[in-house]
Amino acid sequence: MLKEVFIKEQSAFANWFPVFIGAGVGFYFWLPFEPGFLLSFFVFLIFWAVVVVLVYIIPSFIGQNSNGVIYTLIKYFFVMISLASTGFTAASYRTDSIAAPIVEREFGPSYFEGRIIEIEPSAPGQRFLLDNLSGKAFKWLSTPYTMRLKSNLQQQNIRVGMRVRVLAVIQAPARPNIPGGFNYARHAYYQQIGAVGYILGKVTVVEGQTSRENQRLLGHLGMITAEARNSIVRKVGQYLEGDQKNLVVTFLTGQKGGLSRTTKEEIRDAGLAHLLAISGLHMGLMAGILFFVIRFVLALFPGIALSFPIKKIAAVTAIIFCFFYLQLINHPLSAQRAFIMIAVSLSAVVLDRKALSIRTVSVAAVFLLLIYPEVLISASFQMSFSAVLALVAFFEWYSHKNVEQQLVGKILNGIKLTCYCSLVASIATAPFVLYHFHNLPLYGILANLVAVPFTAFVLMPLVLICYVLLPFGLEGWAIVLLGQAFEFLLWIARLVAHIPYGEWRLSAFDSSVLAIITFGGVWVCLFKTKIRWAGSIPVALFLFYINAFSDKPDVLIDPKSQLIGIAIDDTLYLNNTRRSRFVARIWKQDLAIQVVKPWEELSRDYLKCDTEACRLTLKGAKLAFIGNGTAFSEECDRDLFLVTVRLKVPRWCNPSNADDSNNKLDYWDLRKGGAHSITIMDGIPSIQIVNEIAGDRPWNRSK
Repeated sequence: MLKEVFIKEQSAFANWFPVFIGAGVGFYFWLPFEPGFLLSFFVFLIFWAVVVVLVYIIPSFIGQNSNGVIYTLIKYFFVMISLASTGFTAASYRTDSIAAPIVEREFGPSYFEGRIIEIEPSAPGQRFLLDNLSGKAFKWLSTPYTMRLKSNLQQQNIRVGMRVRVLAVIQAPARPNIPGGFNYARHAYYQQIGAVGYILGKVTVVEGQTSRENQRLLGHLGMITAEARNSIVRKVGQYLEGDQKNLVVTFLTGQKGGLSRTTKEEIRDAGLAHLLAISGLHMGLMAGILFFVIRFVLALFPGIALSFPIKKIAAVTAIIFCFFYLQLINHPLSAQRAFIMIAVSLSAVVLDRKALSIRTVSVAAVFLLLIYPEVLISASFQMSFSAVLALVAFFEWYSHKNVEQQLVGKILNGIKLTCYCSLVASIATAPFVLYHFHNLPLYGILANLVAVPFTAFVLMPLVLICYVLLPFGLEGWAIVLLGQAFEFLLWIARLVAHIPYGEWRLSAFDSSVLAIITFGGVWVCLFKTKIRWAGSIPVALFLFYINAFSDKPDVLIDPKSQLIGIAIDDTLYLNNTRRSRFVARIWKQDLAIQVVKPWEELSRDYLKCDTEACRLTLKGAKLAFIGNGTAFSEECDRDLFLVTVRLKVPRWCNPSNADDSNNKLDYWDLRKGGAHSITIMDGIPSIQIVNEIAGDRPWNRSK
């Protein structure tokens, strides 16, 4: 029986290539240290040499025995290991090849100069990406390749390509604000951003776009498209404002930073966040509309239709237009995946082959993982490929069913398919939504039932019309109409978002748990025989784990903002609710907590404070948060876990019955380790440290 299953599944082995490559990439990013590229490359060569020997050399000696099941399994095993080593080596090479300086510490206010290479809306102002940097600060700091700065002002006279002067405070890209949280420093590293900060006052133009240097740079496609995006933002601002303007800008340029937090949350809670991420839906609709419109127009001319392959002409034209669309929206990962799949699918149309299959998804995944290995750990890649893989697998199964031929039946079948697609995509992306955002909309299928067809038949055609009219200055009516259409979409989002009990909140869980259900889901989608249902076992383990276990920490400490949070039930109590609201928002999201209150509202059964310290009793453990050095003389004689964010615990202070290194956190511990969390189990505090979890990697070496 196993032999028969093996023979039937053997032809689909190539579909597993991105899985094995991804496993190697994932192992690379999981390591707490940086492996050397040369060692990785050497191991890569050894494994592939073994594969060459097994596939080409040994069969010439053993003949028919090389076709046996055991020998074939051995070959496949080494191919899997070799593909994993390929992913590992690709990630190591990518990390080495784009290494760029990172500023060592916070500096400023100080004056900096640089050339603007990107401008994005960022409520309530703008965000600038600068290169060719200079400034007195770089006498003491490393000079980064690029620097991202936030301004709270809107300056319409600033253009891409200008050299500007700003008064700013800069620092290295931030590490996680909670152990195991999102590592922006790693994200910035792969974009070669070596400093981030905020601008004080206005941006001053030092040199305009007319210089020879900028003329040459504007000839580069990236600079041209960056200025085109900026120009579209300005033109949309002439006709619309508020949410309508920001949503139109999002669809036309891919820049969603201008959206208010409230609007983003409403769209996310309605399960429509995927509409804001330019991805396969948008790219596919754009390609589909272009393909059918071009083919229809060419078919109107009999001479052309009879003399030329108009179907293939339409396919090639759609590929070319989608490439420029990809550049205009700044090629986000989800759109890159969609473009690769569209290019492969439409190329299949040109070559008279099957247009869409799981093999197409595999090709797109392999390409991205080898060129940009870091995409594996991004929410965009994970959600995009999980949804597409599940949908393609579903349609391969659904295509064998009989389709209703009557008009009413076709309409009902279309509605049914829309529901199926929304349900399949929602289930496939649910684990990744919970892992990255800790909040799963439960009524998303209701919103998508209206929003997806509305996007297909109204929004994307209007977007295409806007693109056609923009070069001629005739875009006004189309932009206004598009803004009104988005107002309807927002109404749907708000209606669904405010339905009671419309979300499932889940605190952060370990990436290994996500890997388990990912493997189970891929197993179900890629296998064709009954063995595919064995993939339901990892899925069941995932569901059991998230319901039976909780890794939620009890105390959180951020040394930079001196913020301390205590999580009890569904409430996060902060020592200062006005301090570092960004960090507080991250904690609230990661812990899946809805309510934030000050320490003053915490029951005295838990927390008692005086002018020198606060003492916490929680789950059988006792902690003391010391704010004044005079408290050490009293607190050190007690069996307490000591925490002080501003002071160093004296050497003579050692809590009774405790090891000094394990029963205290002071200024130096926090400065060295970054954000800390404390989880209390059986009355014993367990410490998790950001810098220990992040490891000694290139993106974590700035401080």
